[in-house]
Amino acid sequence: VSIDEIGERHDAIRGISGNYEKAIETFSALKSLDMPNLSIGIHTVISKFNVRRIPDIYKHLMLLNPDSYVTEIAEEREELKNVGSGITPDYEDYTRAVDYLAEELRKERFSRVGRITRAFRLEYYGLVKRILRERRQVIPCYAGVASAQIAPDGDVWMCCITADPIGNVRDTGFDFREVWHSDKADILRRDIKSGKCFCPLANASYTNMLHNARTLTGVGWNLLKN
Repeated sequence: VSIDEIGERHDAIRGISGNYEKAIETFSALKSLDMPNLSIGIHTVISKFNVRRIPDIYKHLMLLNPDSYVTEIAEEREELKNVGSGITPDYEDYTRAVDYLAEELRKERFSRVGRITRAFRLEYYGLVKRILRERRQVIPCYAGVASAQIAPDGDVWMCCITADPIGNVRDTGFDFREVWHSDKADILRRDIKSGKCFCPLANASYTNMLHNARTLTGVGWNLLKN
């Protein structure tokens, strides 16, 4: 369940009155199912609107006893039509927020799935800090090789940050292979491999981490320690 703030502050960020109350109702209803194979977590997007309140937000939301708690940095994406919004927090504020979260999350007793999620997220937070500070790909990106997105209109993107279509499956009779091996796809893969772009997108980062021995070792170490 995605919750970015508390009460009316959350509603203001989402632009929907009553959204916080509905999110809490949804979380409570899911938790009440009490199913052994169902893990219910809370997700917070850290933006310029809430980055300095993360400790208060975290303390409040953890009273709900989620099976996991994760955050993701707010980004300017073509997909979201928010490029130029300045929504991404700066390095110093973000670092203070996630350093606090990392310290607190290590103290929590999560379920098995929650522990695995935490192990990956702790490593991910470190990657995001480096990306914000160094302004480059800190580990190789495999967008367009190991991951991609298909938009509702059929456009295929290597990455939803740029949302630059390499083709449309509707134009190929839904033959994904034809789009995947197009000339434009090859050009964008070369651009990504050469490091022409960088971003802290969580979905792509998870895939990249699974292809990087150093980060996988870090995840394993987090799992053993916590």
